[in-house]
Amino acid sequence: MHKHRLKVSLQNYFFRILTAILSCHRLLTLRRYIMKSLPFLKLKSEVHDVVYLSWLVDVDQLKNHFPDHVPLWEKNGKTIFTILSYQHQHFGFAFFHRLRSLFPSPKQSNWRFYLDSNTHPQTVIFEQVLMDQWLYIIAGRLFSDVMPAQFCKIFQHNKEDLNSNTQIHTKIFLDQNYHLESEIHITDEKKLPSNWTTLFPTWDSAINFLVEQNFAWSEWVDQANHFSQGEIHMPIDTKNIKPAKIQTLIPPTLLKQWNIAEDQQPLVFVISKLDFNVLAEKPL
Repeated sequence: MHKHRLKVSLQNYFFRILTAILSCHRLLTLRRYIMKSLPFLKLKSEVHDVVYLSWLVDVDQLKNHFPDHVPLWEKNGKTIFTILSYQHQHFGFAFFHRLRSLFPSPKQSNWRFYLDSNTHPQTVIFEQVLMDQWLYIIAGRLFSDVMPAQFCKIFQHNKEDLNSNTQIHTKIFLDQNYHLESEIHITDEKKLPSNWTTLFPTWDSAINFLVEQNFAWSEWVDQANHFSQGEIHMPIDTKNIKPAKIQTLIPPTLLKQWNIAEDQQPLVFVISKLDFNVLAEKPL
């Protein structure tokens, strides 16, 4: 099954119909034709408590994961897989201005790889997008090819300030592959894991690479060999980027498919807040 096909119980009659509609080739083709002649409605949100967890992957493990025309970033035989989870604040149409406060505030988790910096700078490709509100699942799939989000019945992302110790607990479950539980705390120590030091000279250079994102790719739900690109603007104040350490971690089973060692410590950091803007989308 295509990884972006809606993952719901097909024993439920309603979900069976919903899945058929949201992956209907004719319907999605009609939508793409109509959207070509319409202006893109920009989206905006104030995002906070963004937790980045990044693992190194042997690039050879991903040879058949994407088509040849999707070149992953790599260095010394390694590429990077990141899970970032965060809380939106009134995610909706930018033209609503103050009335955007009427929009809900979903939680979101993006699971992604990074594309080659020479041919596709500041570009990521989604492995999966997870959210906790059906409004954004359905709307994203009906009106976009870059947001084929999955609904997570279990999605916790909570910050707790204990004296001078800030902790963020995240628990996500979609299925046996796409799940995560972590508890991290913010520190002042900017230190790369030892296996990252051959890829980046400093902690700051690694973080700059991971957060500089202007474009996101995703495979089409109905045609896995086709892609669309979203244009994103996320101005980040560096003083809002904080190093962090893991207290507890139950990593996704998905990592085993790529032979990532269970004892590999991911690079962890937090962005306390940022403005998130979706500016455009186009098929590739």
